[in-house]
Amino acid sequence: MRRHYLSLILVTMLSTAIASSQYYETGQDPASLKWMQIKTEHFRLIYPESYSTEGINYAKTLEGSYSKLAHLYPGQRFRIPVIIHSHTVRSNGYVAWAPKRIELYPTPEQDGIPLDPAEQLAIHELTHAFQMQSLNQGFTKVFSVLFGQQFAGVVSATLPLWYLEGDAVFNESYLTLSGRGRSPSFIRQLKAISLEKGKMYSYDKMMNGSFRDFIPSYYNTGYQMVTWSKIRYGNDLWNKTLKSTANFPFLINPVNLSLSRNASTSKKKLYQETFDTLFTIWSDDDPESEFDTYEILNPIKKDRYVSYHSPVMAGSDSVIAIKTSLSDPPSIVLIRMSDKKEFKLHTPGRIYPRTISYGQGKLVWTETQPDPRWENREWSVIKMMDLKSRITSRISYKTRYMSAAISHDGVYIAVTENSADNKNSLVFIDSRNGSIVEKVSAPGNAYLQRPQWTPDDSEVAVIYLTENGEGILTWDISSHSWSVPLKAENHDIQACLPGNDSLFFISSYSGTDNIYFLNDAGQALPLTRSRFGITDLAGDGKFLIFTDYTSDGSNICRMAIPDKIAGTDLHVTSSSFLINKFDTLRVSPRASQNNLPHLNPVPYRKWQNLFNFHSWMPFYADLDKIQSDPASIKPGFSIMSQNNLSTLVSSLGYEYSDRNHKFHSLVKWMGWYFVLESRLDYGHDVEVQTLESSEAPLVTEKGIAFKNTLSLPLVFSGGSFSQFLQLSVTSDFRNKYIYQRETRDYDAGQNQLTGRIYFSNYYRSSLRDIYPRWAQVIDISHTAFPFDSEIYGTSTTLRSAFFCPGILKNNGIKIRLEGENQNPEKFILGNRASFSRSYVDIVSEKLRFASIDYYMSLAYPDFHIGSLLYLPRLRADLFYDYTEATGNYYLNRANLGGSTEFHNYRETFRSYGVELMSDFYLLRIPFMISGGIQASWRQVNEAPYLKLLLNIDIYGMNIGKRGL
Repeated sequence: MRRHYLSLILVTMLSTAIASSQYYETGQDPASLKWMQIKTEHFRLIYPESYSTEGINYAKTLEGSYSKLAHLYPGQRFRIPVIIHSHTVRSNGYVAWAPKRIELYPTPEQDGIPLDPAEQLAIHELTHAFQMQSLNQGFTKVFSVLFGQQFAGVVSATLPLWYLEGDAVFNESYLTLSGRGRSPSFIRQLKAISLEKGKMYSYDKMMNGSFRDFIPSYYNTGYQMVTWSKIRYGNDLWNKTLKSTANFPFLINPVNLSLSRNASTSKKKLYQETFDTLFTIWSDDDPESEFDTYEILNPIKKDRYVSYHSPVMAGSDSVIAIKTSLSDPPSIVLIRMSDKKEFKLHTPGRIYPRTISYGQGKLVWTETQPDPRWENREWSVIKMMDLKSRITSRISYKTRYMSAAISHDGVYIAVTENSADNKNSLVFIDSRNGSIVEKVSAPGNAYLQRPQWTPDDSEVAVIYLTENGEGILTWDISSHSWSVPLKAENHDIQACLPGNDSLFFISSYSGTDNIYFLNDAGQALPLTRSRFGITDLAGDGKFLIFTDYTSDGSNICRMAIPDKIAGTDLHVTSSSFLINKFDTLRVSPRASQNNLPHLNPVPYRKWQNLFNFHSWMPFYADLDKIQSDPASIKPGFSIMSQNNLSTLVSSLGYEYSDRNHKFHSLVKWMGWYFVLESRLDYGHDVEVQTLESSEAPLVTEKGIAFKNTLSLPLVFSGGSFSQFLQLSVTSDFRNKYIYQRETRDYDAGQNQLTGRIYFSNYYRSSLRDIYPRWAQVIDISHTAFPFDSEIYGTSTTLRSAFFCPGILKNNGIKIRLEGENQNPEKFILGNRASFSRSYVDIVSEKLRFASIDYYMSLAYPDFHIGSLLYLPRLRADLFYDYTEATGNYYLNRANLGGSTEFHNYRETFRSYGVELMSDFYLLRIPFMISGGIQASWRQVNEAPYLKLLLNIDIYGMNIGKRGL
């Protein structure tokens, strides 16, 4: 019994890995792109031809980072493909192990730290590669021979996400002069919870999240835990844990066993140790006399988490800012300072970072605009709102403008630009028509961030980033020249505000982000003393407006600019940073780049690299069946392929079952604008449908199922709504034998053709929304058998759903209207339209369905039972269904003779009821499970029909997704 239980667990883990990793791809790049490749000792770097010499620079950075990380993971050596997607506008990366690869999105962030973005990304993602390679030993190495690369991915699921990401943040801080571990903005959320809430939340709540309270990312939590564990138990603790996990993954929780054996601790105990220690450190650094409080301009929060970003003055009594919360999507709001009344102006699309600019009645910001078809091509465009008319318009199209600031007279917009070949510029645009007035190259191709105009619009100041750190540049409009008021160094600069003869900026000099004034002598004089840190900065000559962080989010604050600013130049090494307890390896990865041989880029031919067989299984399992039935495994084998550009996914399989040799193949091509998916199954018994009096034919051929789908998936995302449109046509051939009474013969082989149009329009959601508060979904399909119309006839289905807000916050209403018409001949198809809940095994020729649901959250208990269960939300759904159908076949009411009962008249089917659901986590596995019970009644005086409901989000976890 025990062996059977362990086998079932391993099979389930394998099936999950296959389902989520084999087809895990983040999208495709434009088909028109040409690609280059560079082969080095440890990498095969693949990048767009337009990325030019930056590909060579990245190869050097990767090799340099590899040589440094190799010292931290002794004995681990590997070579891995790295794919660069330079046509996106985000800084991100991830590591996947089935197939093994690193994918990088190299566009630098606008709120980055004083560290070369390429170096940070390389160290962070290579850490994940070393972690995964460290699992390639012992038991895992042996089973990787049997299962390929996917087995290490399965084993990695036993490693906590906080360790995987925390270790990567530690390395980017330990191996450089910067890193997020040295940034005050990275620790302030945890610090604020610890000091203001009195104690940290439970381990399960911090790891799995909450709908009730704001929870910092596991990047932040994991970094502190990994760093403290290295201080307390030594650098080798986690290498031992990786080895133990690789050798004993079947023990289900090998991490805790290793921590217990090597450090007499556990994951939960380590969490408690870490934050007990940090509470002491932060409390010692936090005497109340050392920080100031400021006038708060936003409404009182009433113990709710609400955070404001990028406040700007809009008249003498108004301030405009971006507002975020757990209950609403990000929005732009106006606050009247005299009475703290708040008015919503607009719900924008994806803004990151969350910055806006105001000038002469106009509000501007940059917004991400994805390509409709190619997920790996994006633009960053300028949006502008006229506050008088409340009309929002797009000023630029297909641009890569990363941040924007409008002049005080509202005529020009200064934007920072990063091109697809990594050329950085300051661009001036006419706000009236979007035309480019001037483009200025950044000195030394420095990364430019967050432009700001002087009050007289004569200069523009920008934060700049080089390998030396962050500083501030100013561009003089009249003289067309750059000046450097603040040289680059390894302190994080969050924002700057130039005056006509002054400069204010936010820096991490003191170990907490505060506002500084740069005097004529070049000294940075502290102006604020914030407890947890200040971000964003604006002013009107008399006052400074900024955001000050608390455990309930950032407040909009105001302080008067003193007539005389005095003080001392303040540079402090804070004890709040655990990383400062290490002797950091401060040799840049570039130090080892001089040893690299000459790098010779050559073309990467897509047609020569279509297949990349990465994983296999010594048995056959249908990926659709195995998730619901792990026992549906047959003798045989399976092999899977996914190429480096994720344009072709394929699999081959063989099984022996029912005394038949069966072959299976699947090919999905996504390299063109249309997507082609083809599946062939061969070797099963041919299905024969006879009459009782007919003689079954002698069938010598094997069964064939050949399904082909041509589809066009398009995503349109801009502003508060996102649309998805998919057009598809499917051909499904089966060589079934169907008896024809008229000809007294069998029809061999039928081909089903289905055309489908699917469209959805979704409003942006918040964390607490169960469904979108506004949405419309239309799904139209038509099925015909053009070569077998005398057997099956046609079927047309319309399905629609409409979502709108409910009475209370985050409640909602879902209305579904569906209809289906079938014109059957000898056989009828299963219904695509829904039926009233509690009715099963009924198929109708003509069907009309209407339904209304009212769904709501009942509670956010954040309740846990040890490591067994964590329960963040309880919710309910009240529903009423109505179905009117004609020509109904009752499949489960067959008479003893075997015939199906048929009602050739109109019938109605009503039901109403409730679904009680809980969202929970089991055994600290990072997949949220939704489970509950559905009770439905057909009549008031009868017993309810009960049904168990269960849904598991297996796509919620992957290695290397970087937190915001």
